[in-house]
Amino acid sequence: MLQLFKRHPNASITWAHLGLGRIVKPPVEYGKFFEKILADPELKHVNFDISWDEVAKYLTSSEQAVANTARIINLYPDRFLFGTDNVAPASQEKHLNVYHMYDPLWKMLTPEASYNVRLGNYERLFDAAAKKVRAWEAANVGKPKKAPDYTPASGMRKE
Repeated sequence: MLQLFKRHPNASITWAHLGLGRIVKPPVEYGKFFEKILADPELKHVNFDISWDEVAKYLTSSEQAVANTARIINLYPDRFLFGTDNVAPASQEKHLNVYHMYDPLWKMLTPEASYNVRLGNYERLFDAAAKKVRAWEAANVGKPKKAPDYTPASGMRKE
């Protein structure tokens, strides 16, 4: 996955659910894996989404898990986004369940990190995306494009 991310440095990538799935329990050293990504200058375009109750249950499973998560987010406050990722919640209360699962984490974040994770990073990323889309449209819409000679599904260049 990391090689794929590195091949596309101009893409804004948000890795949903910290890369976890419904039946994927994070390995013990998962935090170190993310710190490696966060510290890599070639991966500054990669952000992480902490939405979904399946993610929240791991990140808040113990005081140590919350402390580890807060430490990493506080070190890299511009790289994380919160979202609920609820499927058809029946009420506002149900919609906020995931948010409240993170209450212990919210208390341990710096004011800057707390703001960025909940709102600031969305504003920054979506505002930048809107500008990139408008620039792409201005450069490409209505203009003929030559198909590339080689476009593999893998994204790897032909040697």
